Amino acid sequence: MHIELLDVIVFPLVTVCVLSIGYLLFSLMAVERIRYRNAAGNPGFQPPVTIFKPVCGLDPDMAACLRSFCEQDYPEYQVIFGLQDHDDPALPVINTLAREFSDLDISVIINPRLHGSNHKVSNLINMYDTARHEFLLLADSDMQVPRDYLTSIMPPFASAAIGAVTCIYTGYARRGIASALNAMFINGWFLPSVLISEIIEKTRYCLGATMIVRRHVLETAGGLVALKDHLADDYMLGKMVADAGYEIHLSHFPVRNIVHEPSFRSLFLHELRWARTLRTVEPLRYAMTFLTDSLVIAALTACALLTAGAHILWPVALVGLVLLLRMLLHVRVRSVLKLENDGPVLLVPLRDLLNFMIRIASFTGRSVHWRNHDFSVDEQGLIHETDSLKHTVPDEDEVPELATTQDY
Repeated sequence: MHIELLDVIVFPLVTVCVLSIGYLLFSLMAVERIRYRNAAGNPGFQPPVTIFKPVCGLDPDMAACLRSFCEQDYPEYQVIFGLQDHDDPALPVINTLAREFSDLDISVIINPRLHGSNHKVSNLINMYDTARHEFLLLADSDMQVPRDYLTSIMPPFASAAIGAVTCIYTGYARRGIASALNAMFINGWFLPSVLISEIIEKTRYCLGATMIVRRHVLETAGGLVALKDHLADDYMLGKMVADAGYEIHLSHFPVRNIVHEPSFRSLFLHELRWARTLRTVEPLRYAMTFLTDSLVIAALTACALLTAGAHILWPVALVGLVLLLRMLLHVRVRSVLKLENDGPVLLVPLRDLLNFMIRIASFTGRSVHWRNHDFSVDEQGLIHETDSLKHTVPDEDEVPELATTQDY
């Protein structure tokens, strides 16, 4: 019985556990590497930039997040705010900011027209014709940046080989354990995997925290319209740029993601959408991410060892080692990136268990919940809206009456 158990269960689990420990050690090395990696390119390269800020509803600290993009110490840039509803609760916040920064080149676009299933991309397409510059920066509305953001991330474009630049980002929790757990996932699980991926292979994707692309590269690759039905629009944008023969630079300049999850249900649905998105666009890579569930793997391995008759010291030492490494990674990420409000280290075991539960759930269906809408995701990563009350695309001749553009 014990021989069969060792052959069938224990040896494979021990192997997986060793690989998971290797992942944690690799993650620690990748995080430490951040402080030694400088931005490539000419530090004086500061071309004009158009910043797209698609908005849908109120995010936590929205005024501070959007204001940070209007306070850049940078020679010339344009800011375009885009909404799809004249009654959007974020509109008063945006109008206030536009008046506050009236000396900037700011436009507010309100246009309900949908071009596909991805509402954010439709919003971006509606904003596109207002852009005045060659370099286009797309950033989610819940991101907050320092004043030297543009100055720090634009230099790589001094090389003509660079078609796009994207940034790592960190989570900053606002109120509650659910928010803290989400920030911990971003900082301790997602961020290290991105850094490891960069070391192993060339970056072929972008992250929604910041995506900057040359206009002519975007148009050559198919334009925003090519993203209109994709759930992972940031991933696909990077893939389009890479397929067009250009390089993508992953900047180690961290952008702050303001996180607010009002409940554990919202946290679960949010991260389930992330998981199913990655499973769709990168099935093999996603399958390998189970190695990041280090504590769950160690616990299962310890149980198998005990069942096989191992002395209790070995399972306890194994779990203790993995817990120590996982907590050390949490502490080092906080220290290297100078993070705040990303959850106490004692929540690490709960966070790892939650990862495992979401991973299991990600294989049980293809539906996702995004910005108060329900979608199904097909095998190509295309989304199909399943709400009982779907948005309709206005006729072409109706758009001028529905859409408004205000320059400040």
